[in-house]
Amino acid sequence: MVGGAVLAVWRFGVSDEYSGGAVGVVVAPCALALYLVAAAMGVVIGWEDFKAAQDGTVSEAGAAQSLYWSTTAFPVEEGEHVRSQLRAYLTTVVEDDWPRMVRSGELSPEGDEALADLAASVRVLSVSDTGDGLDRLTARQELTNLSDARIERADAAGDTVPPVLMVIAVVSGVAVAVLPFAMVRPGARVAYFWAAVNLAFVFGTIALLFYLGTPYNDVLATDSGGMEDTLAAFERTDRTLDAR
Repeated sequence: MVGGAVLAVWRFGVSDEYSGGAVGVVVAPCALALYLVAAAMGVVIGWEDFKAAQDGTVSEAGAAQSLYWSTTAFPVEEGEHVRSQLRAYLTTVVEDDWPRMVRSGELSPEGDEALADLAASVRVLSVSDTGDGLDRLTARQELTNLSDARIERADAAGDTVPPVLMVIAVVSGVAVAVLPFAMVRPGARVAYFWAAVNLAFVFGTIALLFYLGTPYNDVLATDSGGMEDTLAAFERTDRTLDAR
């Protein structure tokens, strides 16, 4: 943008004839419209991806909590085994999944293995004629919800602003930033100042689009705090149950 502005001032200035003609009436408004639409869509897409990732984390933590509490009515050994596998899965999510999502936008194989172990512990629950049958059904349903939430998180981990939209925003943004310099009359210092302010605003918007990243890194990042809080709550509850 700065290089284009310098070239526009020194070599490629637009005369008054063209400023009020094709350049000022057609090219500049079209470039501005493309830039505004592309930049707005990019910011909205990034924000929506971030909010969806946050909602998904809340849903995943809620499914884990429901699964945990459904095991309290099971026989002691079966319940403890499922809770142990659930704690191991959440620990893997925090320690392996999240760093990998931040670095490369994908989930870890360790998380897949931990979820498989958790699923196996739930599926082998014995059939009971006692009143804990509903809790067993709940456990299986919440396991399904937990698995679905993991799939959604895997999809969200790679979400970014579409590259085509980024290209449109950058190209049109350069035009919007450079054209005012080309159309300023030599020596008009006030006009140069406001053209520079316009360039700074356009540059800031484009830079923001590049730094939106995925929903798990850069400017808008969903952290693993919800999962860590859930895991800490499980540990406190385990200590309470062991004390009884």
